[in-house]
Amino acid sequence: MNCKEARQLFSAYLEAELKPEETDRLQAHLAQCPDCASLFEVMNNLEQSLKNLPEVEPSAALLNRLYLIPEKAGAETKARGRKRFFSWKFWLSPAFQPVLTSVTVILVALSILFFTSPGKSFRKSASLEIHRGYSQAQKLLVKAGILTDKVNGYRENFIASLEAKNIYKSD
Repeated sequence: MNCKEARQLFSAYLEAELKPEETDRLQAHLAQCPDCASLFEVMNNLEQSLKNLPEVEPSAALLNRLYLIPEKAGAETKARGRKRFFSWKFWLSPAFQPVLTSVTVILVALSILFFTSPGKSFRKSASLEIHRGYSQAQKLLVKAGILTDKVNGYRENFIASLEAKNIYKSD
């Protein structure tokens, strides 16, 4: 066992929380290492001194002040919550950084689109495609209108022929 491992086990040894094999290894190390033995002795004396300290009963005024701490903290947190949104710490907090990154990327893309020559050519080609799509939609609507007119004409002719044969009477 090295000194670092031994020093990590001091507290557990003083509180009797070590397994028997760990206790034996620690005691063997303390017998061989004077530095760790002196440090352990200091810790042991400190623990004994702390155990000998008298217990102090807090005053009623102190207890009342301690009980008021959560209420004051809650009120301060609510007041800070309103101000927090407008503070620079909120905008630079790690939780908000992905939002800032996204906004930055969007602004850079928009600036490239609107203020560079490749952006202008892209806007021009996008505009052309939109107009082509609009023209095709207009053509389809015209064809649909012509088709509707033809169907209405056929219907009127059919009704007129039925009326001529006295099969159908319209009001």
